[in-house]
Amino acid sequence: MFDFLNLSKEVHGLEITDNYARMMHLMRPGGHLIVNSAGCLPLKKGLVQNGEIRNEPELVLAIKKLAAQSAGRSSGKRWVAVSLPENKAFFKVITMPRLSQDEMRSAVIFESENHIPLPLDKVYLDFEEVAPESFSENHCQVAVAALSRELVDSYDRVCDAAGLSPIAMELESQSAARAAKQSFISHRNAALIKIGDTQSSVIFISRGSVRAVFSMPISNGYFIEKIAQELSVDFSEAERLKVDYGIVDFERKAGSLNVDNNEQKRKIFEALVPGLVDFTQQTQKYISYYQDRAKSGALDEAVLDKVIVCGGGANLKGIDDFLAIKLEVPVERLVLPIGIDINHFKNSEFLKNSANGCAVVAGLAMRAQEIEAQSKS
Repeated sequence: MFDFLNLSKEVHGLEITDNYARMMHLMRPGGHLIVNSAGCLPLKKGLVQNGEIRNEPELVLAIKKLAAQSAGRSSGKRWVAVSLPENKAFFKVITMPRLSQDEMRSAVIFESENHIPLPLDKVYLDFEEVAPESFSENHCQVAVAALSRELVDSYDRVCDAAGLSPIAMELESQSAARAAKQSFISHRNAALIKIGDTQSSVIFISRGSVRAVFSMPISNGYFIEKIAQELSVDFSEAERLKVDYGIVDFERKAGSLNVDNNEQKRKIFEALVPGLVDFTQQTQKYISYYQDRAKSGALDEAVLDKVIVCGGGANLKGIDDFLAIKLEVPVERLVLPIGIDINHFKNSEFLKNSANGCAVVAGLAMRAQEIEAQSKS
């Protein structure tokens, strides 16, 4: 949404979630990406709830502060590629006849009336052709995304009031998939599990394109809250324990889980495992549903080559091994760099400590860098 390519200014990636706002700018000297600036700011509770902006004036102040910290001073407005909440969007891949671009737009709008449960005059609708599972001379596949105008306009207002001009808006899944591309570039089919601040998403990707997205309520916030409750510690300490101990103390023995006798580690393990079992069961249901649908359509994407974990909850120690055992698929955590050099960045420690949670903002920054490069060509 909102592409204007006649620019000559820096374009930053901006991610807004219920709990955090993140910003990043990339450069490509010598043909490889480097982080030029980045920042993360915790948001006061209630400014954004379930993806909906509840307090625009306070959020504007927070975004201004983040921009000043991470983007530095700049005359006039800064340009941004902004994330939109996955749980508020409609997303579907549909099969369409091969048409010209103008004809395709009209046809997609007409066809979308059969799929989108909202009046089309109440939504912003965007689409793009995606790589087909099998080539057809007469048909192609199109990914359609739609969000309510009211929600998108609220994000636009906040950015504008904060001195930022949105040049592109896209779903979190699209940004995360772009960031993860280097991790599954040699794999045809992958599932990207984004464990976000307040909810998680299972994103199915084939040939570099997002095919389906499913959401669930178990999140990074759930992990931290469970540890805090079990050990009677504050959330800051619970976050540290999640990263330092997590559920790492189990072994691969015929799929069994064995925890050592350290009392603190045992409590963390026991507090988290019930939720994680539920998490993996829901994920497996989504995988089975997706695979069954792929098989019924005679597609070649039924078998997953890889599962990638990202988001703030991906730094739960041992999460990759746990999911690999339960899902019986190779699993890896997505961390920076993702083809991005952070070594020269003066605040590289921020990215190293927050790398798992940067997938969306990194994907936005990559989109922003592409737009920036086009504007200068």
